[in-house]
Amino acid sequence: MTLWQAGVLVFVLVLVLALVTPGMAAQEYHVQSGYVSPPLPLSAVHSSPEEIPVWELPLDLFLILAAGWAAELLIAIKIWAALGYRRVTRSNVLAQAVRSSVFSAIRKNPGIHLRGLARETGIRLGTLRHHLQMLSQTGKITGHKDVEALRFYENNGMYTETQQRVLRHLRNATRKQILGILMRQPSACRDDIAGQLGFTGAAVTWHMNVLEADSIIHVERTGRSVRYVISEDVNRCLHDYLPA
Repeated sequence: MTLWQAGVLVFVLVLVLALVTPGMAAQEYHVQSGYVSPPLPLSAVHSSPEEIPVWELPLDLFLILAAGWAAELLIAIKIWAALGYRRVTRSNVLAQAVRSSVFSAIRKNPGIHLRGLARETGIRLGTLRHHLQMLSQTGKITGHKDVEALRFYENNGMYTETQQRVLRHLRNATRKQILGILMRQPSACRDDIAGQLGFTGAAVTWHMNVLEADSIIHVERTGRSVRYVISEDVNRCLHDYLPA
């Protein structure tokens, strides 16, 4: 017997019981003419309504309510069954098409942040947050926060901590250019970098402070001269991602 057939059977039984019991319930009611005993004016009535327990309701009314509850339960079960329910796990998390496209974008763009993902995939931010949470909970991705944003990577041990730091700065076009200059010209100073980029010295200093705070570069000061040097472990990583 299917779920729908069982529901129809329950409803029919309730209707039959409701038709059989009216005589029993009718004995509880007494009708009296208002002309014989006119009702009191509203101002003279001081009683307040009292709640009646379910078990004190007339049987036919109780059966009608029960039929309504049964119908609502059956409808909810049918909707639940129609939509389907499946616990999301690491093995099936990518079965959902939108979530799979988000994961693919992260694999293609390691270190990408939320708004970058929105531009890359065309998915709304609210929807993205939901799918990122599911990917993170099932261990498919990992996130690392820097001074600018939370950035996402595939969580499979592919990237070392240093690589993750390098990749998130290469996502910024200006810092990518700066690191390229420093690879070609080790120990370049601020004015050298500003001249090649066409930026002000203050703009270059801001980016260098960000790179220094993340241990991508370190600063060497000799008197009033300031030079920037790429850290050794970072330099090895950069050769894998930046053209010589």
